[in-house]
Amino acid sequence: MAEMFGDVIQNRMKLFDERVALEYSSDGRFMVVIVGGGVLVLRGYISRSTDDIDILKADHRIYSLMEMYDMNGHVNAYINHFPFNYEDRIELFWAGQKVDFYIASLEDIVISKLCSYRGDDLEDANLVANYVDWDLLEKLALGDNELKASILNDRIYNDFLYNYNNYVKRFRLCED
Repeated sequence: MAEMFGDVIQNRMKLFDERVALEYSSDGRFMVVIVGGGVLVLRGYISRSTDDIDILKADHRIYSLMEMYDMNGHVNAYINHFPFNYEDRIELFWAGQKVDFYIASLEDIVISKLCSYRGDDLEDANLVANYVDWDLLEKLALGDNELKASILNDRIYNDFLYNYNNYVKRFRLCED
């Protein structure tokens, strides 16, 4: 895996799309949902590099090609760290020849990072706090049909709430 900044990520996406177009020329379009630090780099929220492009959702037929382009399809093991209705908020980032690359919302990514206890994930959440839609973040964190509906158990949700409440205390500006 290589250090990737926004231009490198976009180049990997382009090369991947070209390869998919060669391998599956007669098939329809494919959808890929990018999450994690790669989205934060692509959107310019953070200036650090990322080691890979985290893919939360992709057609099973193209998984075998993803690793060649530093795309990590193992992220779907953490689907429970994303609010249940995350797909309602994905946005088309780039449409290639055969692959439509979608990105998760900033708020969905922050929720997933607050579910993690990795230092890099929590630091990423801290770095984007000024860009967060706090009302949406609260809905995703506390609403019955969002993270609560997808997280594995109460203990994990309570651990998330600890991180979330600290995050709100540290970064949410008072609204008068």
